Amino acid sequence: MFVNVLLAITGALTALLGLIVFLNNTQSKVNRIFFYCAVSFVVWITTNLLTNLSGTPSMALIWARATIVGAVFVVYFFVVLSLNFPIERTWSRWKKVLLFLPLLIFLVLSPTALNVVSTSAHGNQFVPGPLYTVLLIYFPAYTIMGSVYFIKAFRRTTGYAHQQIRFVLAGILFSFVPGFILNAIIPLFGYAQTAIYGPIVVATFVIFVSYAIVRHRLLDIRLIVARTLAYVLLLATLGGLYSLGLFGISDFLLGGNSVKVEQLAINMGLSLILVFTFQPLRRFFERVTDRIFYRDKYDSEVLLNQITQTLASEIDLATILDKTITMICQAVRVNFGQYMIFEEGKVYKVEHYGKTPEQLISTTELKVLNRSMLVADELEAGQRKDVMDKHGVRLSLVLRTKDEFVGFLLLGDKLSGDIYSTQDIELFEILANELAVAIVNAKAYEEIAQFNITLQDKVNQATARLRTANKHLKELDEAKDEFISMASHQLRTPLTTIKGYISMLQEGDAGKITPEQNEFLAYAYDGSERMVGLISDLLNVSRMNSGKFMIDRTDIDPVAMVSDEVRQLMSHADAKKLKLIWTPPKQKIPHVQLDDNKTRQVIMNFIDNAIYYTKQGSVTVTLAQKGDNIELRVTDTGIGVPKEARDKLFGKFFRAGNAQQVRPDGTGLGLYLAKRVVQDQGGSIIFESTEGKGSTFGFLLPIKAPVTAAPPTTKPTSKTQPANPTAVVASAKAATKVAVGS
Repeated sequence: MFVNVLLAITGALTALLGLIVFLNNTQSKVNRIFFYCAVSFVVWITTNLLTNLSGTPSMALIWARATIVGAVFVVYFFVVLSLNFPIERTWSRWKKVLLFLPLLIFLVLSPTALNVVSTSAHGNQFVPGPLYTVLLIYFPAYTIMGSVYFIKAFRRTTGYAHQQIRFVLAGILFSFVPGFILNAIIPLFGYAQTAIYGPIVVATFVIFVSYAIVRHRLLDIRLIVARTLAYVLLLATLGGLYSLGLFGISDFLLGGNSVKVEQLAINMGLSLILVFTFQPLRRFFERVTDRIFYRDKYDSEVLLNQITQTLASEIDLATILDKTITMICQAVRVNFGQYMIFEEGKVYKVEHYGKTPEQLISTTELKVLNRSMLVADELEAGQRKDVMDKHGVRLSLVLRTKDEFVGFLLLGDKLSGDIYSTQDIELFEILANELAVAIVNAKAYEEIAQFNITLQDKVNQATARLRTANKHLKELDEAKDEFISMASHQLRTPLTTIKGYISMLQEGDAGKITPEQNEFLAYAYDGSERMVGLISDLLNVSRMNSGKFMIDRTDIDPVAMVSDEVRQLMSHADAKKLKLIWTPPKQKIPHVQLDDNKTRQVIMNFIDNAIYYTKQGSVTVTLAQKGDNIELRVTDTGIGVPKEARDKLFGKFFRAGNAQQVRPDGTGLGLYLAKRVVQDQGGSIIFESTEGKGSTFGFLLPIKAPVTAAPPTTKPTSKTQPANPTAVVASAKAATKVAVGS
């Protein structure tokens, strides 16, 4: 008797644990496999229990043979669990077939004499057949296979997964090993009684795995435990009461005739089936009768929750009105419903459900219905009842917030013909405020949305005007560029001639000149030089805008290039009593593929600006190799750049305010052109400055030319040999002069 009670308790506990894990996450593959494994344990335990309780040797033989079914499924799902927990392994189809094939053979042969040969007449002890001997190979083989997979996972995992497998391995050690000994090894030596304890011991594996899953962050099962336990207790109570009542009545009516164990099991099973099917059948027939007789029964809390969720998830006014009126009318079962929403004393929006009335209730008539809620069947004869009867309204609900009147909810007759109940009235008293607040919010959102539409239209109109104006500006800009290009070309020729003749006068080609005359000629030459620089900048800007600004790469020695520019500007620094410090690189820098003329112009611009905008102190020029780039830095102790001017500093025609005071004749094109030249060669500008303390200008240029660089083009026409021999002489001499002020 004790063994049977222990088996029953173990089976119930195993079923409970399996159900808890499964209900927590029915979509989890691991949870489902664990549930199947628990069910297999329950089948194994149940068949052993029924074998012990069988009243006849024939029934004991049937249940004894059935015990093998649960046993083989237990180890099969144990292996499947090891393949999926805690990490899933991929198996080919043929491996899965080979894994399932022995189980299929056991299922087919379990009812035969190959399984259990016979049972004794006393105690229902069975004699194992040949199939039972095969089970001695199948059971440990599958147990070892699953254990190996768990041990491999134990070695590979860390953290919580590692702890989970630790408990699984402990479960294997304390359940499968002693269970195999009790259920398989000892009976071979003639002590079959120990087999009844095997399922109990092996079932402890479920406890270990459940703890591993539950304890280590996979499940929060307190609510599920409570609900499952309550459900199991309910079933047990109802089944027990039903069984006790049934057998009590049988004993009283039949005079104490004994009831067989098989009948007891069948009757208990039928009682549980009755318990399971009672509620679904009751709900089914209630739904059928409700549809036929239009019964008014509904769950007001469910309806309130549905409406609250709709109000919380929707903001569009039309959607709120349509969904809520539909929910209310369908739940309460009325023939029609109607919202009358007001705005500034006038009807703003109307929403219907059901049959549309032939005539809308007027604003004047609505003013009569000025109570928070009116039920026509509760009103005495009078103006309010007349208005409601005229339009078929049986319930009128005023929608109002604390500060604003919103409108009315009007409902017609119930389809059942009944009057509105206390449940209905309490429901609408709660709904009135929620609906009013939601409608006010939706109206505000609708007004904002409408304002956005109007604003968008105005923005679109303004954008169209701006596009037209921008088109005209582009046309003007193109005309300006054409004019600058033409004017620059026209001015360049006479300036070249002027520079040439001034240079010839300075050289004494027209006779000896006095020192005073030479000074005047130097001023004139410097002025023409600045004009050439300005025209060159304007031409470059024009070429950029027209897409004709090309980079002509040649092999350049960067150290020699910088040295040349520093040497040419040394006299300019001396004239301002500044130190121009040139720091050549300590290590040799390889040659670079650059545009010689344009890069020289950038270097000269940086150094020349540094000299101009430094009143006292020094200008330091450094060149170094930084990885795959060369880095030039020109650092001065000059006036610096104000913070508000830094973002615009490299823009076209822009000059900072303090720079305009020091040098009013600047064009604001030097830095713009420098940035474009550097970027077109795949480099980047270096700029650092503190107002009043100095600035650093420079660049990073790649040693190897980027693949995307523009292909070499023919050299600009300004470099071709001029036709005028005098201009040739002037150009050659002008090239040696120091270019300042550009």
